[in-house]
Amino acid sequence: MPGEVLNVAGLSKFRWLLLPLILLLSSPASSAEFKIKNLSSRLADGEYWMEADIDYRFSDKAIEALVNGVPLTLEVHVQLRDKDAWIWQDDLIDARLRYRIRYLALAAVYQVVDLQADTHQNFHTQRSAFEALGEIRNFSLISADKLEKGKSYRLSLRSSLDIEALPLPLRPMAYVTASWKLNSDWSELVIKP
Repeated sequence: MPGEVLNVAGLSKFRWLLLPLILLLSSPASSAEFKIKNLSSRLADGEYWMEADIDYRFSDKAIEALVNGVPLTLEVHVQLRDKDAWIWQDDLIDARLRYRIRYLALAAVYQVVDLQADTHQNFHTQRSAFEALGEIRNFSLISADKLEKGKSYRLSLRSSLDIEALPLPLRPMAYVTASWKLNSDWSELVIKP
């Protein structure tokens, strides 16, 4: 049509301005996330025990810090409460399990430390260390006689990177950068004695 002329030069300039935005929006989403893959409990010898598997996928920034000697501390928050409890009612269990992973460059191993039991394991690969870090086995929850028969209880679990445990110079950046805000959603399981 005679009144419509396409300004190719203007379009070209516009395209170059949009290119960074297009690249940002089309780049794959960060694979950094924590995910509870499995949460289970079992009754044995008059006591409830918990097991969980957490898939830890750290951001590139967190992994870079780890391989450069910065230990990363993970906190696993465990809650057990009456399923129908109001928010102001007390939890039967409100525990925070803490684990630390660090890279020992001289030995070329990743060390996973259970801070509750004060035990550690060494791994030659990052992947095997992350898998071990995410395995919670035989955690004693509560004695069966403390739960009322016929009632339902909600076991909740969440994991997060403890920014407060980072070295002081890293903390301000970690508070404002999304790549350091690593945590899982709550995972829940109903226990019926």
